[in-house]
Amino acid sequence: MTARRLIAAVLAAGVVGGVAATAEAQLKRITIGSNPAGSTYFLLAGGFAKHFQQDLKIRSTAQPHAGSSVYLPLMNKGEIVMGLNSSLDSGMAVAGTPPFKEKIKDVRMLARIWILPYAYMVKENSGIKTIDDLRGKRVIVKVKTNVSLAQANATLLSTAGLTTKDVDPVDSGGVVNGINMVVEDRAAATTVALAMPAMRKTHATVPGGLRILPLGKLANNEMLAKGMAGLYTLKVKPSKRFPFVRDPITIAAFDSYLNSSAAKVGNEDAYRLARSLHTNWKKLQKDYGPLRGTPQDGLAPANTAMPYHPGAIKYYKEAGLWTAEHDAGQARVLSMVK
Repeated sequence: MTARRLIAAVLAAGVVGGVAATAEAQLKRITIGSNPAGSTYFLLAGGFAKHFQQDLKIRSTAQPHAGSSVYLPLMNKGEIVMGLNSSLDSGMAVAGTPPFKEKIKDVRMLARIWILPYAYMVKENSGIKTIDDLRGKRVIVKVKTNVSLAQANATLLSTAGLTTKDVDPVDSGGVVNGINMVVEDRAAATTVALAMPAMRKTHATVPGGLRILPLGKLANNEMLAKGMAGLYTLKVKPSKRFPFVRDPITIAAFDSYLNSSAAKVGNEDAYRLARSLHTNWKKLQKDYGPLRGTPQDGLAPANTAMPYHPGAIKYYKEAGLWTAEHDAGQARVLSMVK
């Protein structure tokens, strides 16, 4: 079988299977799962709920949970309609790796809504300039509030040829807690999302400021994705937004998706939801700062860690955003769900 025929067969299976067989009746109510109140995910979930209620006239609410890995199984069972999930959690769900006890087969992606630049951070006066310089240092690897980050952090270390045995690994209670540990010299380095408000605040108050470390020489998209599905490379430059980036460097990044329950969201509804997001994206960006890093034509990336909903695919094709590369990416991730 040729590669083209294989892709066509896998895509056909995804369309003919259970996802596309869901009822086409319009949604009566939307619940959007998020992280706890006060988190960025809760802010965005509330924003999307407000938008869908106004634009589509569907009663919509944000529903906070202890963590995004908690409500992926709930979407899989059809107990909630949608949820905000990182590409890291989505990739682990599709593969059925811990903390998921089995593959999450009945969740589908509607759109990428947030790009998170992700890297190791140190204090500028530490003298550490590269990931290789972390050898033998106290480095945060596990983050108790987000189990997927441990594997992501180990993958970042591996770009310099390091394993967790080459550093003195320590745990943090959360990403902000990790920043505080570095400031207080209880750790030499921690991973951060560059757009976090805590980063700018800390950079302005710590003598000498902070420094973001580039990925090691071994880094490329294939390597990152193999180490942790959902990770990829991103080039960043010094800017007012990222003053702790000292030079043009390559770091890692991952995405946040708006995912949906295949049992609750039919093709017609997924089409309407994707269209509503895409056609109103610039307005949503004005209202919600975290969305501003994702361009309107970036709502539908070609390579994802979660399969797209067929209804969303139909809209993105009509909008001119879907390519042969998207077909290949969808076929690849659908093959993992089986």
